[in-house]
Amino acid sequence: MAKTVLVACMVSVAAVLMAAAADEDLRPGEQLKIRTLILPYDAGAVFVMPHEKIPIAVTAPAARLFSVEAPKGALVAQGPNRWTWDAPAESGRYSIEVRNPAGKKVFDFHAFVMVPATQVTKGFLNGFQIGSYPATQLGGKPSYIAPKGFIEVTKDNEDTKVSPNFRLKQFLTKQKAGYPKYLVLEERLVYVLEAIGKYLEPRGWKADDIVVMSGYRTPYYNKLLDDTQWSMHQWGRAADIYLDKNKDGNMDDFDNDKSVSRNDAVALAALVDDLSKTKELADFIGGIGIYGPTSAHPPFVHVDTRPWKARW
Repeated sequence: MAKTVLVACMVSVAAVLMAAAADEDLRPGEQLKIRTLILPYDAGAVFVMPHEKIPIAVTAPAARLFSVEAPKGALVAQGPNRWTWDAPAESGRYSIEVRNPAGKKVFDFHAFVMVPATQVTKGFLNGFQIGSYPATQLGGKPSYIAPKGFIEVTKDNEDTKVSPNFRLKQFLTKQKAGYPKYLVLEERLVYVLEAIGKYLEPRGWKADDIVVMSGYRTPYYNKLLDDTQWSMHQWGRAADIYLDKNKDGNMDDFDNDKSVSRNDAVALAALVDDLSKTKELADFIGGIGIYGPTSAHPPFVHVDTRPWKARW
């Protein structure tokens, strides 16, 4: 009798443990992979062309079957936890949700189908001035090929999360214009900013304290600033950032010397440079620039995802 009770208890405990495991949101190592980028967060956005076929996967064993919900476009299973999504033809924002084996939503992303660059006429797209990208690529580098498309930003979608701590509107060009506005943004840049935020935490800052002072720039606006025609900002691969925990519009005293100066940008750039040497980010961080304060802006750091090293 005692043995029967013991076996029954063991079966009951095992059932509870199995149920608990089934209800887990995610297990260690289970992450969303879109194209070749494994995303260490559960909410964000990706940017695609009309009818572009996007590989989607969850890095989970075949025994744990996840599911994807994409109400628009064509979703085709390619194997356990692997799919291909054929994006809709019409530009706009579309939801992509991933559920775990228990049916709980664990990844909540949006895909922005971009407006093809072929719709730019005489430097304008739906009344928004884009300007002209360089006709040739500097040094023949493919990084300077003009973008294939532009994200259409409206009052309704500008607050969309592109990652847990950053929103679409934070990367808009600063030129004056009504809606719709247009934007180019690389997912890898957002990945880098989130990673910087994670590495700031032991020092008392976090990703939410990172201010994107300048993100995307149209070639038109970049020319107004008299910046180099090869600026990575025009390809959505660069951000000028500073830290502002107290939200006063100025760089924080990051080097703890009781004053705000270029030295704070130097200290932040040193942290970013250290990250560029890590296995996680060595292939993501290319350019780092240090800028001191002026009457127009606080000290800041330029960071970009060019595939070669540049420091200034």
